Amino acid sequence: MRILHFYHQESDLQAHYVALLMQTMAGSVEVQALSSLTEVRKALDTQHYDILHIHGCWSIQYAKAATQAHRLGTRVVISPHGELEPWILKNRQWQEKMPKTLLYQRQTIQEAYVVIAMGSMERESLEKLGWNPRIETIRNAVITHSITPSEMTRQLLTVYQKVMDSDVFNLMSQQAREALFLLLKAAVSGNPHWLQGQTVPQLTAEEWRQLLIYARHERLEHLLKRGIHVLGMKEPMTDVSQVQSYFPTGYHPVRTITETIGNKFATENDRLLATFKYLHRLNTSEHLAMAHLLELDREIREHDIDEELLKDTLEDARLLTFASRLMGVLESLTQLEEGLMPVPAIHDRQTEKMEDIITNHLKI
Repeated sequence: MRILHFYHQESDLQAHYVALLMQTMAGSVEVQALSSLTEVRKALDTQHYDILHIHGCWSIQYAKAATQAHRLGTRVVISPHGELEPWILKNRQWQEKMPKTLLYQRQTIQEAYVVIAMGSMERESLEKLGWNPRIETIRNAVITHSITPSEMTRQLLTVYQKVMDSDVFNLMSQQAREALFLLLKAAVSGNPHWLQGQTVPQLTAEEWRQLLIYARHERLEHLLKRGIHVLGMKEPMTDVSQVQSYFPTGYHPVRTITETIGNKFATENDRLLATFKYLHRLNTSEHLAMAHLLELDREIREHDIDEELLKDTLEDARLLTFASRLMGVLESLTQLEEGLMPVPAIHDRQTEKMEDIITNHLKI
C-alpha cells in the first residue's frame, strides 16, 4: 500500500503529527509526506498512490489535490484536525467560510472515503454537520497520552485497509474482471462449454481476495463458488467474512428480483414482464446491481419464452427499448449469446450508462 500525506507546512501541530506517522508507518507501508500542491500534483502524476491523506481544511489546494486524486484512481482520506468545529464555521462565516464551503469544502468532504476525527467531540461535530457519514475516531498521540503512537498508527492502517477493501471492483485488474465474468457465466450457464474455449486467467492471492469481497458485497458468493465448481477449479482458501468496508451514502444491500416480485405468476412471460418493470425502476433510481443482471440471465437461459408475445407485451408497457438495452448490457457483462435473447440487443449511450450504474453500484 502506498500513502501520500498532504499537510499545511505552516501548522506545527500538523507537521509534527505527519512526521510521527511517517516514522511509525515506515515499516508497514510505502509512505511520503508533502506540503506543496505543486509537489503533490507531480507525485500523483508520476507514480500511483493508493491513498491521499489530506490534513486540514479550508484551502483550495486541498480541493485541487483531491480532484486530481479522484481522477487518477487514488482514494482520499481527510483529517480535518478540528478545522470543522462549530466555532470555526461561525467565525467570519459570511465573509470567508460560507463561500468556500459552497465552492469546494463540502464537496471535498463528501467525496472522501472516510473522515478521521481525533476525539469524541470532533466526531460529534462532524456527525451534526452531516457532510459525510463515514467517520472514524482515532486519537492524536501528539496531543494526548491516552493513545501511543504505535496504536494510533495501527488504527489508521486498519482504516486504510478498510478503504482499500471498499468498492473493490474499481480496483480490479483487467484479468481479475475477466476471471470474474467468466466464472459468473459458467455459474449461470452451468456448463463450461458455454465459455467457448475461454479460460480463466491465473490470479494472484490479492486478485482472488478482491473477487471474493466483491462477490460478498453483491450477493454473488453462491454464483462465484458455483462457477469455480463448474470449471473444476480449486476454491481459494481466503476468508473474507470478517473484512470491513465502506459503502456509498444511501447504500442498501442488494435484494434479489425474486425476493421483491415473488414467484407466483401464471406464465413465464408474466414473470419476465414483472422482472423488466422492476429492473426499470432500479435503473431509474440507479440501484441496478450485478446480482439482478445475473438473475435475469439465468431466467432467460433456463425457461422457454414466447418471444413474440413478450415483445408485444413489452411494447405495450413501453419497456421494449429498455429491455433491448438490458440485452446489450447482458451481452457485454455476462456474455449472453444473441440466440438466447428474447429481444434484440441495443448498444448506445443509455446502454453504457446502465453498465456504469451496475459496475459503480458500490462506488463512493
